[in-house]
Amino acid sequence: MPLAKHFIEQGIKLMQINEYLRSELVRAGFAGVDLQKTPLGVRITLRTSRPGLVIGKGGKRIQEITDVLKDVYKLEMPQIEVEEVKNPDLDAQIMAERLAYSLDRGRHYRRAGYYILRKVMDAGARGVEIQVSGKVTSQRARTQIFRAGTMSKSGQPAQEGVDKGVAQCIQKSGTLGVIVKIMRADYRQGDGVTLNHEALESAQAKAKAEAAKTKVEKKYKIEEEEVPITEEAKELLDDVDEDDITEISDISLTPNQDEEKDK
Repeated sequence: MPLAKHFIEQGIKLMQINEYLRSELVRAGFAGVDLQKTPLGVRITLRTSRPGLVIGKGGKRIQEITDVLKDVYKLEMPQIEVEEVKNPDLDAQIMAERLAYSLDRGRHYRRAGYYILRKVMDAGARGVEIQVSGKVTSQRARTQIFRAGTMSKSGQPAQEGVDKGVAQCIQKSGTLGVIVKIMRADYRQGDGVTLNHEALESAQAKAKAEAAKTKVEKKYKIEEEEVPITEEAKELLDDVDEDDITEISDISLTPNQDEEKDK
């Protein structure tokens, strides 16, 4: 078999398995499937928001799915593992399946779309975009878009920070396509700014201490003012001789003994 044909057949088989599991686990909150070949067979990881409905009572439901994958889709020794989605309201595939299930039950597309929109935003998403395409209200197909928050459209943030889910809903008027895109809040973009509150508080306390210290120094600072010497003062200084200054410095403040005796 040519290599290209082999990859095409594997892709078709994976798509068929995905469609089968989506139809069987629509009420269990199906979020996707991962297939991995191992020496013992094929490991299948099912991501769902309600693992109890996937396993069934006594493991009956999961055994039925295993038999179908083995007999119909010719998988060698399939080993199914069920992984629970911690926050299903932030999983795009689960929300797309919920919206398609609501439309299939006859709920109005606008009311169902805004309900899913509010639910995703209340869960803490940065942004969400919902597209419903098909004959929603008339015989002419069109696309209705619901948006909230911030959504990256191109570049690396659109590839890594946006989760995308696709679902279909078959009605009498035709097939409706549902696309849900969720911008995760924990994804760090290049233009984001994060404040270090501890360093900010330390810098503010240091600035306040320096301001208080400067204020005290200004309050008790001694101002020195230079007074110009007048002409009379200059004449007096010129009249004083150096010998007079020496005699003045030698004068003792201790009273003379002879003077005390006379008294």
